Amino acid sequence: MDLAALLRLADFEQAAELVLSAPTLAYVNGGAGGHRTVEHNRAAFEAVWLRPRVFADTCEAPDTEVTLFGRTFSSPVLLAPTSPQRILHEDAELAVARAAQETGALSIVSTDTHFPFPDIAAAAEDGCWFQLYAYDGRERIAETIEMAEAAGATALVVTADAHYPARRVSAQRAGFRTPPEVDFGTMRQLGILQGDVPASARIGRFPVTWDDLAWIRERTKLPVVVKGVLRAGDARRCSDLGVDGIIVSNHGGRQLDGVLPTLVALDEVVTEVGHERVVLVDGGVRSGTDIVKALALGARAVCVGRPYLWGLAVAGQAGVAAVINLLRLELGDALRQLGVAQVADLDSSFITTATAPRPHPADGPDHGQVDRTRHHDTIVRRAIR
Repeated sequence: MDLAALLRLADFEQAAELVLSAPTLAYVNGGAGGHRTVEHNRAAFEAVWLRPRVFADTCEAPDTEVTLFGRTFSSPVLLAPTSPQRILHEDAELAVARAAQETGALSIVSTDTHFPFPDIAAAAEDGCWFQLYAYDGRERIAETIEMAEAAGATALVVTADAHYPARRVSAQRAGFRTPPEVDFGTMRQLGILQGDVPASARIGRFPVTWDDLAWIRERTKLPVVVKGVLRAGDARRCSDLGVDGIIVSNHGGRQLDGVLPTLVALDEVVTEVGHERVVLVDGGVRSGTDIVKALALGARAVCVGRPYLWGLAVAGQAGVAAVINLLRLELGDALRQLGVAQVADLDSSFITTATAPRPHPADGPDHGQVDRTRHHDTIVRRAIR
């Protein structure tokens, strides 16, 4: 695999398309319903334009580091919790944790992992966050929190928008079923899963309430982050309960179609609690310039999901590391071109919103069409040989 030939995340996506089965690809790339939210997560970034400043102080090596809850990371790129990663590579979460360790990034690890969380945490020597899905009520939640703390988790991420099954039509149509090699090691270790893994790769969850969130906050000294917030009022209530961070997220468009894009919701949440809590965002990030846009709107960092899964599918740990490094490279380039010395200097003065006309055919193919030309397809095919 010539990873150096994959120069954009679109290249990794196409490379993954060439190595994955149709059902697996539909599961990874698909969303709920007709994919409207999946598409508009991307469109929201496309509607934001960058505004460079000229004659700024020269900075050949902009500082891309960000500090969250006392730990410094190489860039404001976090690996969002995803599952089941075993459908993409035999090393699954271990490969992702090792890639995060290698690149100075952070992995947020799902409860629904193939390998038991303690094994994954050991691979992430500098620490990882644990995504807390609730199963079987408070007693089981308490056991899960204790397991995560004992294994070395450095934060708990309570997901608020995935209590109920989603209607993922594209995955259903493609005939996705959990392959026999996939297990749920963390849930099996906790005693939540006994017997076979469900064909849908999902076990019924316990719907978390505001009272449950307050109870979770009281049970742990770890930072608590709530993932799935899209409204200022919900962000305010989370903050008032003592939550340390918020991830503005619509689950990558995978739970409910027609939900507003996360970049649109980000401004509302940042305005409400951004001065008092760490605010992150996920959904649709596909380049270093997308990261700039999110940070300029007030996010402290971004989470990516599908992109590192493409890297995992293509080349395991090396593929995940290549995706992280590519985003960091693009971010550094964007900062240089904007005249910004460090990510902390980004603010709303560097962006604007406008609707640009699509290029006329006489002007040549648009950004997306370029990636799908025969020439581009040939390059990617050569890279994966």
